[in-house]
Amino acid sequence: MARRTPISIAQKKALRAHKALNPDLGNLQIKDWFEAQFQQVISTSSVSEILSSRYNHLDQQSTLRVNQKRYRPESWPTLESALFEWMQRSEADIYISREILRKKAQFFWKNLHEYKDKNMPSFSNGWLQKFQHRRGIKDRLHHGEKGSASTEAAKEMIDIRQALSTYDPKDIFNCDESGLFWKMTPNQSLSTRSIPGRKKEKARISILFCCNSTGTERLPMWIIGNAKKPRAFHAAGIRIENLGIYWRSNKKAWMTGSIMEEWLRWFDSKMQGRKVVLMDNFSAHESAVELIKSSNSQLQNTLVIWLPPNSTSLYQPLDQGIINIWKTYYKKRWINHILEEYEAGRDPYSSINVLKAIRWAILAWEDELSVSTITNCFKKALLTDPGPLIP
Repeated sequence: MARRTPISIAQKKALRAHKALNPDLGNLQIKDWFEAQFQQVISTSSVSEILSSRYNHLDQQSTLRVNQKRYRPESWPTLESALFEWMQRSEADIYISREILRKKAQFFWKNLHEYKDKNMPSFSNGWLQKFQHRRGIKDRLHHGEKGSASTEAAKEMIDIRQALSTYDPKDIFNCDESGLFWKMTPNQSLSTRSIPGRKKEKARISILFCCNSTGTERLPMWIIGNAKKPRAFHAAGIRIENLGIYWRSNKKAWMTGSIMEEWLRWFDSKMQGRKVVLMDNFSAHESAVELIKSSNSQLQNTLVIWLPPNSTSLYQPLDQGIINIWKTYYKKRWINHILEEYEAGRDPYSSINVLKAIRWAILAWEDELSVSTITNCFKKALLTDPGPLIP
């Protein structure tokens, strides 16, 4: 057991809140809970004192950071109290992001009589951060792996840039694919306490993206799932081709050489009357090009240039931020769905289906992803000395 240390205001607040939620607990049981929660010794007499009327004022204040010495009042105490209570009720059932907190803050502002006829604040990131500090809310992040790139790739890119310089920017295309775990919960969640994790959802589709360097052409997505005719489409009476995407399937929802060969021929036919260059660097795509070369029907309008191996993080335009930003827009819609369904008393993880996921994916790709995002990512990938990406 940790040695005896001073008890902070935040800990006193937590102790009183725990008692309020569990009024039948005795001081000894509260003592045991406190020591397990904070790994800190407390006497039963201190428990009794903290629960006395002397500390009633803490029930009207926000929780401070564990080691904070001075109380800094919140701007809208009624709203913050309502928001904090909502978090405590909801955090075990849904993943909570800052965007969800912001939306709930807006909801409480509109519905609490105290703020009637007052201009709604922006609930900025600064306010959210201070709210987290005042209430002892932690931000738990899951970090991915960082890739590596070959040092030889830089030399190879000199020749590639020279070849690209002979093409009009509107005729320079990049294709890349990415998996989307469309039912997986966001990879970060805010919480007031430690709560059990939710089982990771593995429902997955693969999406092939393609656009040109000016951002003026973004081709329809080719989406690969593991069902030839998903039930969600049949139930809604939707024909997949009417959505403006191309659907292919195999057991693992992966890109294959045969699907890529089909896509390349489709792409080449759309470039009729033009001479374009297509940048790529994926092995399954390379095997498709070899199949085409060995056939009697060659690509007529398209030159495929292979980017250096192991250099995706540096020279693949779609991987410079385009796909990640697209996923951000998708996740925003998924988060909104989670919140709306939860507030309506429905399970968001049961009501989501692949049709909804594809509709969100289309909106993010066609309507929400900006031209400037695409052009900046191409510049960052292809310029000799690219500057910082401007979102």
